[in-house]
Amino acid sequence: MSKTAIVAAMEREIAPLVRGWQCGTLPLGERKFMLFERDGVVAVVSGIGCKNAELAARAVVAQYRPAILVSAGLAGALIRSLKVGSVFTPNVVVDAADGAEYRCTADDNHVSGGVLVSSGEIAGTEAKRELVNRFHGLVVDMESAGVAKVAQQEQIGFRCVKAISDEADFAMPPMGQFLNAAGEFQGGKFALWAARRPWQWAKIVALARNSKRATESLCNWLQKDLASGLPPKEIVTLDRAEFSEVKH
Repeated sequence: MSKTAIVAAMEREIAPLVRGWQCGTLPLGERKFMLFERDGVVAVVSGIGCKNAELAARAVVAQYRPAILVSAGLAGALIRSLKVGSVFTPNVVVDAADGAEYRCTADDNHVSGGVLVSSGEIAGTEAKRELVNRFHGLVVDMESAGVAKVAQQEQIGFRCVKAISDEADFAMPPMGQFLNAAGEFQGGKFALWAARRPWQWAKIVALARNSKRATESLCNWLQKDLASGLPPKEIVTLDRAEFSEVKH
């Protein structure tokens, strides 16, 4: 049994954290997820998207039955006050696909608050504004609601930790068209696309630089948090009335 299981979309999001950890694979049917393990903590790479994150979370729960699931990775800011490298720990996670809402119970060791929205696509500037209008979100990702769903169903702890890699007004390249069904980013195809569009190069370089900075912030935060040995959090499902109270 592992007390903590981290679910991240891509290996590079947690690479500084898991350097030197034991590496293996975690099977689920025909799927195999990359897995890292050390000192009672496991980290699994799910692939991008809520469905892939949900599958990885189910696999890690079946194999390890952790006390807590942590959705960790990079995310986009929906408000201008959140800058690249900021670490955000929401107390509410909303699935944009069906409106399901999840909340982590607060404790005295973390300051958390606000809404993270899990979207089915990589959100550009217009999509970000819509998520603010619909859900009063502060941050958007593509995985946390899938992990939260498993935690709620299995009645184990859940937390969400995200570092900002793209600010609210950053115009994203069309990254979504280079994802396969397993949520893997097809870097070769993207490189060919980018090579023919030099006007996108500055944006791509900026995104790579910002993602590296966000990854360092995220992994530094996780290293300190894991070292503290904090107890798991309870997860509950919000109803609409309670969600309105949280927002106000």
